Amino acid sequence: MKTIYRLLADSIWLLHFFVVLIAMFGWLFPEIWYLYILVLVSVLISNILWDYCFLSKWEFDLRRKINPRLEYDYTYTSYYTYNLTRGHLSRDFLRWAGLAFTSLSLVINIYFKYFF
Repeated sequence: MKTIYRLLADSIWLLHFFVVLIAMFGWLFPEIWYLYILVLVSVLISNILWDYCFLSKWEFDLRRKINPRLEYDYTYTSYYTYNLTRGHLSRDFLRWAGLAFTSLSLVINIYFKYFF
């Protein structure tokens, strides 16, 4: 059963990784503009309603089934940045940076698509 949980958690991680790539660089590819906007809106709503990404919660709920002692605060960026660099990013910083980035990205993209 642990193998299944790990495969599911890794699959969610991969999906989450692509969502992050689309959120950061989707503006470079006009052919996926609607997907890009959908991702930005989803990220913004998730951030506002739950203060975390539901993909992160889902992934780490599965990872905790494998290792119940795993500590995770539902911040994908913070967790994986720490694993790579051993440096912590503040949860507040990540929340406000995420809100600012997604909000500004939406405003800029909608402005240039419909008003410029």
